[in-house]
Amino acid sequence: MERLKRLLLSTLLVFASTVMYAQTEISGTVVDDLGEGVIGATVMEKGTSNGTVTDFDGNFKIKVKAGAMLVISYIGYDKQEMPAANGMKVTLKDNATDLAEVVVTGYQVQRKADLTGAVAVMDMKGPVSESDPNMLNSMQGKLAGVDIVTDAAPGGGSSNYWSA
Repeated sequence: MERLKRLLLSTLLVFASTVMYAQTEISGTVVDDLGEGVIGATVMEKGTSNGTVTDFDGNFKIKVKAGAMLVISYIGYDKQEMPAANGMKVTLKDNATDLAEVVVTGYQVQRKADLTGAVAVMDMKGPVSESDPNMLNSMQGKLAGVDIVTDAAPGGGSSNYWSA
């Protein structure tokens, strides 16, 4: 009989701890000041690596503990912290000062502080106003590390090479 009590009590404790640590799926929407869905906003559970990204319409789903704090962020908007609630709607506020810290590199975006390597910027007003109709020839010698090589064949074009 004592053994049965212990077994029953142990089973009850296992179920109680499972219910206590159970996670529920929270869904919601992240929108901007105009009410349009924000694509690719990050929704993270505060203090953990548990997170997700919003879809094309700004919708997200995340499994968190009941009452957990969510941190919602996106480049160019203020970060927000809110308690998790099903059907929540988060409106992000513009933060134009953050956009001064963004550098667009090819097909990706990086923060200016995280950018490593050499970056050369050329003012295009000079080459556009020069008399040479070939834009690449106008750029020759204006950027360090960039070599413009012209093809000597009739009708040949130019190509640029970045030297390391």
